[in-house]
Order: sequence, then C-alpha cells, then structure tokens
Amino acid sequence: MLGEVVGRFGLERSLDDYRIWQAWDEVVGPAIARNAQPQKLSANRLVIAVRNAGWMQELTMLRRDLCDRLNAWMGREVIKEIFLVVGKVDNDEPRNGQRRARPTGTKLAEQRRQRVTPEELDAAIAKLWKIAESRSQESDDSDDSDN
Repeated sequence: MLGEVVGRFGLERSLDDYRIWQAWDEVVGPAIARNAQPQKLSANRLVIAVRNAGWMQELTMLRRDLCDRLNAWMGREVIKEIFLVVGKVDNDEPRNGQRRARPTGTKLAEQRRQRVTPEELDAAIAKLWKIAESRSQESDDSDDSDN
C-alpha cells in the first residue's frame, strides 16, 4: 500500500536519493566520514556538516569530486551541488545500522601499551619527572623572589 502511494506521488526517486546516507562512509573514506556528515538533501543540493573550518576548506576543494563519486555510487545524478556548514559531527551515532568500532578503556590502553617498549616508557616517565621537578623548583624560586 505504501509503495503504491509513494509511486502515485512520484516519490520513489526522492526516497531512493536518501541512500546517499548509506553510501557516505564507503564513498568518502574514513577520514572524511569522521569529520563530515550529510545533513540534508534538497533539490539536488546536499548539505554537509563539517567539524571545523579546516575541514570546510579541505572539502571545498573536493566538492566536485565528492559529487561525482556519490553520483557514481548511486548510478545517476542525485547531487548537483554540495553546501558545507560547520556543525556538529557525531561519529559515535550508529549509521547504516552499524557502530564504528573504536577501542575504549582497557582495550585502548592495551593497544597503546603494545606500541611502547618498557625502555621507552621508563625514559618518558623520567623525562616527565624532570619537567615536574624543574617546574616545582621554578615555582619555589618565584615564591621566594616575591617576598
């Protein structure tokens, strides 16, 4: 029944156009997907929220390429223009029915520990300790000169 109503009003193509959200991560790649997300599609204009001005500048230069790649994935021209806005980019929200796999808590700590040798860790701790001691000494010297 819904399919008939959609067909009667000529909305099949309009609804199909929203597959752009499904395609986004795959088409643009992980770096862009983490920093930009589609927000609205209206009259062949895709509005994309970007994390900051740096990403806006980067994607401004890639607009035509992004249009071409998204349209190629769709198999027809859906997007004629991309409009960029700085806005909230929430990469923890499930999209396409999936969550991005990100290590957290102890798993993240374990992955980071595996990359650092014990010697490197000892050297880093010693360096931090020296910095803390020198700052403490500077603070003590500063307090003495104020009196």
